[in-house]
Amino acid sequence: MPFATTRATLSRQWALLRQLPSRSPGITSAELVESLRDVGFNVSKRTVERDLNELSLIFPLERNDKSIPFGWHWSATAGSELRGSFDLQGHLRTDALQTGTEPGLQLQAWISDALARQLRQAPLSADMRLTALENGHRLRATVSDGLPLRWWLLSQGEGLLVEQPLSLRQEIARTLSSAAARYQV
Repeated sequence: MPFATTRATLSRQWALLRQLPSRSPGITSAELVESLRDVGFNVSKRTVERDLNELSLIFPLERNDKSIPFGWHWSATAGSELRGSFDLQGHLRTDALQTGTEPGLQLQAWISDALARQLRQAPLSADMRLTALENGHRLRATVSDGLPLRWWLLSQGEGLLVEQPLSLRQEIARTLSSAAARYQV
C-alpha cells in the first residue's frame, strides 16, 4: 500500500537523522545500516545512501569526502535544535507551525518496541513513562498540543496507536481513513 510505504520511509528517515553525529568525521553508511537495524529498520546500505543524498537537499547535512568510507554528519552551521538527536518535546514547545496550542495534553498510546527504543533515547517529556506490554509498550506523556504533534503521530504509522485523549484518537483516525480512501482504486 503506497500510504504505508510513505509512512515507513518517513519514519526510517526520521530515525536516520537522529543517528547522525554533530561533527566530522561522521558516521558511515554501513554504520548507519546497523544503527537503523537496532531501532527496527532492516534496510540496505544503498537505501541509506539514497536517503542521505535526498535528506541532504533539505537538511544541513555534510559528507566527509576526505577518506573512504565517507562519513555523514550535521553541518557546523546547523541550528542547535537540529544537531545530534532531535529534541521533539523542545520542538513541540516552540511556536513554529502551531495554531491554538494547548500545553499539557495527556497523551496515552500503544507503541511498537522499535519506537519505544527510540523514545528511551529521546523522551517526549520529563514525565514520559513506558510500560511493557505483551506486544509493544504503553506510552504516557504530557506534551504540547499542536500541528507538530499531529505530524509526529501520523509519521509513526503502524508503530503507534493513540488511545487517549479520545478526541485526538478520533482526529488521527479520520485523517488516516481519509488518506487511505484516496488510494482506493
